Amino acid sequence: MTDTVTPQQRMDPRGLLGEWANSSDEWVRYIVRQVLSGGDPLASDGEAQAYTLFRQEKALDARELPIEESLAILEREDDAIEPLTLTSISAVTGVNALVDGGGIEPHEGLTILFGENGTGKTGYSRVFKALAASRTADVILGDIKAATPQVQSALVSYTLGSELKTHTWTGQQGVAPFTRMSIFDSPSVSFHVDDDLEYVYVPAALALFNHVIAGIKSVQTQIDQAIQDLRSGSTGIASRFPRGATVYPLIETLGASTDLEQLKAVADPDPNVDARIGDLRRTVAALEANTISTEIKLRQRVERILTQASTAATVIADFNVVAYDRELATLVELEVDYRTFRVALFEAADLPAEPDDTWSAFLESGEAYQAHLSALGAHDAERCLYCRQPVGEAARSLIGKYSEYLEDKITTEIAASKTRLYVLTEPVTSIQAGDLTTYATEYADTDDKPSFHAELDRTLALIVKLTERLRFASNVEPTLTELASSDAEELAAALVVATQALDDLRKQAATRAETLTTKKKKELVELEAAAELTRSWTVIDSHVRDAKQADRLTLLAKPMPGLLRSVTGLAKTASDRMINESFDMLFNEERTALRAPELQVEFVGRQGRAQRRKVLSGKHRPSKVLSEGEQKVLAMADFLAEARLTGITAPVIFDDPVSSLDHRRVNEVAKRIASLAETTQVIVFTHDILFASTLLTLMESSKRCSYFQITDEDGKGQVTRATGPRWDSLSNLKKKINETIQAARSQHGDARAALVRTGYNWIRAWCEVFTEAELLQGVTQRYQPNVRMTNLAKIKPGALPAAVETVNRIFEEACRYIDGHSQPLPSLNVSPTLAGLEAHWAELTQARTAYTAAVE
Repeated sequence: MTDTVTPQQRMDPRGLLGEWANSSDEWVRYIVRQVLSGGDPLASDGEAQAYTLFRQEKALDARELPIEESLAILEREDDAIEPLTLTSISAVTGVNALVDGGGIEPHEGLTILFGENGTGKTGYSRVFKALAASRTADVILGDIKAATPQVQSALVSYTLGSELKTHTWTGQQGVAPFTRMSIFDSPSVSFHVDDDLEYVYVPAALALFNHVIAGIKSVQTQIDQAIQDLRSGSTGIASRFPRGATVYPLIETLGASTDLEQLKAVADPDPNVDARIGDLRRTVAALEANTISTEIKLRQRVERILTQASTAATVIADFNVVAYDRELATLVELEVDYRTFRVALFEAADLPAEPDDTWSAFLESGEAYQAHLSALGAHDAERCLYCRQPVGEAARSLIGKYSEYLEDKITTEIAASKTRLYVLTEPVTSIQAGDLTTYATEYADTDDKPSFHAELDRTLALIVKLTERLRFASNVEPTLTELASSDAEELAAALVVATQALDDLRKQAATRAETLTTKKKKELVELEAAAELTRSWTVIDSHVRDAKQADRLTLLAKPMPGLLRSVTGLAKTASDRMINESFDMLFNEERTALRAPELQVEFVGRQGRAQRRKVLSGKHRPSKVLSEGEQKVLAMADFLAEARLTGITAPVIFDDPVSSLDHRRVNEVAKRIASLAETTQVIVFTHDILFASTLLTLMESSKRCSYFQITDEDGKGQVTRATGPRWDSLSNLKKKINETIQAARSQHGDARAALVRTGYNWIRAWCEVFTEAELLQGVTQRYQPNVRMTNLAKIKPGALPAAVETVNRIFEEACRYIDGHSQPLPSLNVSPTLAGLEAHWAELTQARTAYTAAVE
């Protein structure tokens, strides 16, 4: 199986582009000419030139550029690509939790990087993905446990053609020429199985279509931007015009449909218009000087004060002094009679103190409680309400006097007298004179006193005196209120005058507002708008013309999608001939080699991009039908076909390519990778021992292979050269045994016993690895399909008996203490000791040292 393709029929897309451009607009022809001559996308100045030519060709601007002549197309071969080979990646820092300074030296053929999950393989593969800008490249983090973040970096050495070069990587995504590397990993399976994929590498001739499309899109973008600028430019014109003007709605909706002649007819070009506006503004200002409003507010206050003062004077004048004094005398007499009656009634009652108001309140409370108990049906007349003791004759007599006292007629009459007094005095005591006092105080020290100030002052003084007498229940002299009636009349008369004056002012204000609104102010608004039209005419005219141009550009932009579709059609034709037919053949070869399911590949293209899609039975996505393993080999077939499409000139990297695969497919994938490594640099990351061993066996004859083991014994990402995969190593097991012994020394009881049993478990594994790797010198190894007979001579029979006796004895002892082996009942509960574990480990170490010395 070869790794390059020679198309059956060579065709140059440049001819297609040239013919199409010669039948298109000049600006399109300019874009195609620049792309064909340079082989690259248009630079920013080229995009600007294409848009300038578009505007001049469409008569949006005056024509200054020369005519864009027809294209003469000459076919040419694409430039050869120099092969890329990685020689080393070293001094890696700041990548995941990899130890600083780690690195790899890839073989020019196959490089196998083997390690368990979590040992650091992913860190190195992520660096490759970043350099290549792989479809599945993700953000690389530093060690999340580090106190301070480290700067990402790595030194990459490589050859490009015959030239040796280096590159210092500092975390960038996509670095030429490493972007030519092909990378396959588990996340990319879904891309290669289900997605409409573009080709990672497109021949230079086909890339020309993308460059032309980019050029057309740049013109389209500039058209869209011009339309946006023309339409969204804020002129602020509307803010210059008064909203009440008749032209305001026309200014507010300025646009392509605006009738400029209609607006121009309304404009006032008179050079003296500003003077006319000034005169009119002064007239309006005089009308707007609202002195009447201030006068109205003053009159309203006077009206309010006179209303309150008149009402207060009337209340005082209506106060019945004679009735008040008479009722006050009656109340005094009743209260004297009341006290006399109380003293006489309880003179022989042996009260603790003189009967007074507090004592009366006490009796009233008891009477209320008795009524409450009676309502509940719980009153017992034979017992005291307070102490609940039986009541004697003397007590009953006293209680009878209480009832007689509480039911006395004098009490009722006193309450009635107080009510009559309240009715007489309440109108006076409820007078609110706060505003009156404030008003009188304001004019107390001025000469410009109101005409009613004397009546107001007397009324206020009378309110104070009368209120004080009523509060202290004092007699009122009849002469105190003799002037109240005349003051009330004067204040009422002043109120009538004030109300009339206020009505007159309100009428004047209404007339002035009507004059201002209906005539002069409207006239001023229209004159200001007419003058502003003349001043802003240049801006208005430009805004309308911009809107008209935006409409034209919108019409001219409508054919753009069709233009892009026509380029896409040309690209589809060219890609069918140059890529898709070849890819289809290569994909079928790879699918057959990997025993992937048979399906149909459809070739689709949009916006000039060559794409492919895989379907089953014409409509089903493969992921909906195929198993995970089938999807993986199908994706690998797609990946390899794509890599081979134009000849593989850069490393191919596989990251864990055989997860989810059975043993048969693992073998098929290994054979395909080994075949690829005969002519191509291949790097494989894996944790699958069978896969790694199979690859080593397949590459044994060619020797185009290097094997590295990645461990986390002294930090993640430790890379060491090795001869083959081992799931366990003696150094790794030694470390675990020593750590377990150390931990057991610091524990006691069940915790120490558990650690000792764990230590024997590691010793048992160490015995197996020591036997396989050193006693038998790796002649037969797990996960290796062959017996290495060349190592048979390395075994030292003379040194074996001593080593075998020690290893076998301690191995059997270890088996007694691990959970995976059953034991006879007598020894079941015999627990190992830490001292025994340390002694056995010392014996094994000594036995290995002795055997190693014998071998050397």
